[in-house]
Amino acid sequence: MARLVAVCKDNEEDYPFLARQFPLYIDDSLTMVMEFYDDVMDVDKQVISSSHWKQFTEGHSKLKQQDLTAALSVVSREVCKALSQLVPCVGCRRSVERLFSHLVESGTPPFEPLTLNPMGMLSVSKACLADVKKLYSLLYIQG
Repeated sequence: MARLVAVCKDNEEDYPFLARQFPLYIDDSLTMVMEFYDDVMDVDKQVISSSHWKQFTEGHSKLKQQDLTAALSVVSREVCKALSQLVPCVGCRRSVERLFSHLVESGTPPFEPLTLNPMGMLSVSKACLADVKKLYSLLYIQG
């Protein structure tokens, strides 16, 4: 699902991040760059349960775009609160919090289909919200 594409020492801070790449900070002088494969959201290759799909599309059609956007957005405060409850390892939790803070401060986009605005609001991209198959894949197949 992900692969290591670069290791940067402290004197290589200006790494040119490409789509679906993000930094993993090991310490103050070492950063690894991870990349997720592009086919994660390739919905044509995925098996979809017909009864579950029908139920999902019926529910999706009842919602307005603004309702979907609001339901699939979360502020940074809530992300940190959820991390404290879901990730028992303090070191792991702090690494994720540091990554999240770095993405907000640097403006480096997280991996598609997630978006992150300068105020720290994490949400699903408009393109994914508009495509019912991609949204289904994100919520039920990718998890």
